[in-house]
Amino acid sequence: MPVRELPPLLGTSHFRVFIGARELGFSEVGPLSSETDVTLPPLERAHRFETVVLRRALTGSTELYDWRRKIMSGKGDRRPVTIHQLDSAGGTIVNSWRLDGAWPCRWSGPSFNAAGNDVAIEELELAYDDLVWLAAPGKPAPDKPQSEGLPSSPARARKKTKGA
Repeated sequence: MPVRELPPLLGTSHFRVFIGARELGFSEVGPLSSETDVTLPPLERAHRFETVVLRRALTGSTELYDWRRKIMSGKGDRRPVTIHQLDSAGGTIVNSWRLDGAWPCRWSGPSFNAAGNDVAIEELELAYDDLVWLAAPGKPAPDKPQSEGLPSSPARARKKTKGA
C-alpha cells in the first residue's frame, strides 16, 4: 500500500503585515475569525468577523495612534490590511489574508510598572468589512470572488439576507 505524504505543518511565528502598501512590524496578530449566529432561523442568521488585534513594541512612532485619532475625529480612513504567513524567517509566503475596509476601533498603550522591566507594548484593534483568504503562490485562487464577503454587523447581515 502506498504511503501518503502529509503536507507540512505551518508555524505561526513568521509573518509580515502590510497596512495599505506600508509594511509594519508586529509581534502578534490575531485572531482571524468569522462566525455565524446559529440561534436565529437560517434566513435571519447574522454573520460577522471578530476584530483583529495587532501588537508591537512601542516606539517613538505615533502612526497607529494617529490613524485611530483620525477615525475618532469622524474622518473615514479605511485601509486594506494584508497578513502573509511565511514558511520560515524571511522565507516564502505560504498563505495570505486580506482584511478589507479595516479601521482601528481601539488603540491601547503600555501599562507602567516601576518594579518590572517589560517592553512597552501598543495594541491596535481592527474592525473590518471582509476577510479574504488569498491564494498562496503556486495555488489556485479561491472559488469565491474577492469582492464577495460577510457583513460586519448583524443588522447588515439581516438586511443583506432578506434582500437576496
